[in-house]
Amino acid sequence: MKSIKVRLAAMLVGAMMAGGAANLQAATADEEVYRLGEVVVSGEASVVESVGVTHKVTAEEIQKRGVRTLDEAINLLPGVTVRVGGDGTPRIDIRGLRTRHVKLLLNGTPFNATSDGQFAPNLISVENIAEIVVTTGGASSLYGAGGNAGVINVITKKGARGAHGSAGVELAEGDTQLLRATAGYGADRYDVFVSGSLYERDYWELSDHFSPSSTEDGGERENSDYERDNLFANIGFAPTDATLIGMTVNYLKSDFGKPPVAVEDDFAPNLRYEREEDEGFNAQVALDHDFKGPLSFKGWAYYNKLNTLENRYLSDYETQGAGAPGTSRTDAETQISGINGQLRYDMQRYGVATLGVMYENNDYEALGFSVNNRGRLSTVDASGNFQLYATTFEYEVTPLPKLGLVLGGGYHWQDRADKSDGDYTYLVGLRYDLFDGTRLKASHARKIRFPTLRDLYDPERGNLDLDAEVTWNTEVGFEQDLPAATTVSLTGFYMDIEDFIERPDGEVQVQNYEKYEFYGVEVAAENRYFDELLLRASYSYLHSEDKSSDSNRDQLQNRPEHKVVLEAAYQLPWNMSVYGSAMWVANAYTYNDDVTIKKRIPEYLVFDFRLSKKVANALDLYFGIHNAFDADYVTSYGIPHAGRAMYGGVTWKF
Repeated sequence: MKSIKVRLAAMLVGAMMAGGAANLQAATADEEVYRLGEVVVSGEASVVESVGVTHKVTAEEIQKRGVRTLDEAINLLPGVTVRVGGDGTPRIDIRGLRTRHVKLLLNGTPFNATSDGQFAPNLISVENIAEIVVTTGGASSLYGAGGNAGVINVITKKGARGAHGSAGVELAEGDTQLLRATAGYGADRYDVFVSGSLYERDYWELSDHFSPSSTEDGGERENSDYERDNLFANIGFAPTDATLIGMTVNYLKSDFGKPPVAVEDDFAPNLRYEREEDEGFNAQVALDHDFKGPLSFKGWAYYNKLNTLENRYLSDYETQGAGAPGTSRTDAETQISGINGQLRYDMQRYGVATLGVMYENNDYEALGFSVNNRGRLSTVDASGNFQLYATTFEYEVTPLPKLGLVLGGGYHWQDRADKSDGDYTYLVGLRYDLFDGTRLKASHARKIRFPTLRDLYDPERGNLDLDAEVTWNTEVGFEQDLPAATTVSLTGFYMDIEDFIERPDGEVQVQNYEKYEFYGVEVAAENRYFDELLLRASYSYLHSEDKSSDSNRDQLQNRPEHKVVLEAAYQLPWNMSVYGSAMWVANAYTYNDDVTIKKRIPEYLVFDFRLSKKVANALDLYFGIHNAFDADYVTSYGIPHAGRAMYGGVTWKF
């Protein structure tokens, strides 16, 4: 295996150096950004974005880092933790809140599963992404219910004027192959963009520092194969100068193993042998129209369907059913469909007012079987649905040249067969440019999250008496421009959560916890003094605690206190560029089965490296190393991550 690594590195580095003599001429075109589906339009003039913390990851940064999926694209952001647990799927936590508290939108279409509110970010490939906007804490009221931790808005590319595209191939260890391609065309009145990718991996390797256990002997990670197919397309049409119409479709399919827990003790999850298959489709139609005068309208209708087949076997990954204790099979389908509409009134210096209405239908159905520890089989036949309604309002104004204010609110209903529930949200925020290059900002928001279909109707864990979660989020911070093209920011936040929905350790049924508390600080700095050099650094501190009256936990599980990130990108001569990053994470804890003993999860330090070479603007050759120093680490107790892994590839642009 080491000889393969050496040959791969030598081949790609040699190709980069040799490519310096080539002088091919090829035209390239940058894809434009598809803005029609945005709930909140990004930009310098957006007051609601400026009063809180908004991170933007561009297509250029995605390419520079060599990431493949959404979770890899945002894992270095302050306050964001990408954690892999017992289900084998990366989960995105923001400021200590779980994936189900994060609203994920693809061009405005909800991507969270209606069954449990989760989403799998590794199902979203990056070749079609123009920009990722991550808003933490008090996001705009126009986003509606949910998103108590924040909102991730994935904004895709669209066709630029003329014909353009790309095709690429990447090879990596573990018999890994990635093929991806894009194509676009744009004219005066319409544009078209399509993209697709095929990813296949036989296995990934554990670190050489991993200590073998009774369930994992090291080397090739058991049951770590993965296949994913993605296909995406959008089309835009402008029948008049005042009207834009767009349509987006997205298809995905995956088949993968879930590596079993590598430790057996009182702190580790239960040992399981599982596989999963997913197939999803979503579509959206969007309209944007400017009336004569200050009034404009935008609206969109969407549909999202996801089928998930989960199989749990005995250790041979084949045997299941009657007489096979602990095995199961669940074939689930979730569907989300809805419409959003926003009426916007621009009063120029008196501000902008937006009125929003929303309807959404959520359906869930699951069939299958489960076998208890005595080998007795029982069938699974679960279904449920609910409807969400919302009316929202937001007002942005800059009454003084240096002052921006936002006031928003909404009322939200969840209508289901057994009962209906309703609650309100609000956001107030301001930003003030104290001096040239000095901005102060503050916001306070009340957010709600209704229980999911699984929380309510799951045969084992469901609880019909659950109340909606309520989150109060307060942020205060500043941004400062310094000499030598340097910017720094500091944000402090406090979150108070009532009726937190979670299943207690060792229990079956989901419950409302009385009160959770989160607070912390995020610091970020960036330097662009030299045109060829970009330097970034950030530090995140998080305190989490269960403040319920009957709780004995002084820190919540799997919420690291400290995260430090360093990044550097340098443009070398001969059209070569190099990128490197380091991430240190520390002070996360886990508990034993009865939550009486706390155990610290070891801290870890991970380095990534990538070298790329452009050949006459037509070809991009690259070579990289994930986890360059082969750290043996976990983000959830007992679930190790991959060790050092080399990869390389080529992308052709036209």
